[in-house]
Amino acid sequence: MGSTLSLLAEKLRLNIKLNEEEGFALLESLLVLSLASTLLIAVFTTLPPAYDNTAVRQVAWQLKNDILLAQQTAISSHQRTKILFQRKEYQLVMGDTVIERPYAKGLSIEPQTLKDRLEFNEKGHPNAGGTIRVKGHAAYDITIYLGSGRVNVERK
Repeated sequence: MGSTLSLLAEKLRLNIKLNEEEGFALLESLLVLSLASTLLIAVFTTLPPAYDNTAVRQVAWQLKNDILLAQQTAISSHQRTKILFQRKEYQLVMGDTVIERPYAKGLSIEPQTLKDRLEFNEKGHPNAGGTIRVKGHAAYDITIYLGSGRVNVERK
């Protein structure tokens, strides 16, 4: 009987402690929710520009790699290769192989000091040097050096 009374007393104490605990006030809850929503807004407004900048950078590096591919193909196959820049795409013409690369929506590739065609002779030397600009939310200049045929990509 004594142990039963002590168990009942202990349960009453626990009950009293549970009743003493208070929840969060409405003002505290609203403050936490407003801070969380402000942080989420800040994160999601920076994601689209970051994605667009990444897309422009990837197109610039793809074009650089395609220029190097055309150059290496000219050297290895001992035949002329060319890259034709058109309004909505550019084409790599390597013998019987034609690779078409359409521009992503919102991006453009504009020859600056380079003509709308780049050719490599059998030794891998370009017919002209110059600059091509890849534009979107950011801009990259791709420079092809006459003689050496080196390619440089620079963000503007």
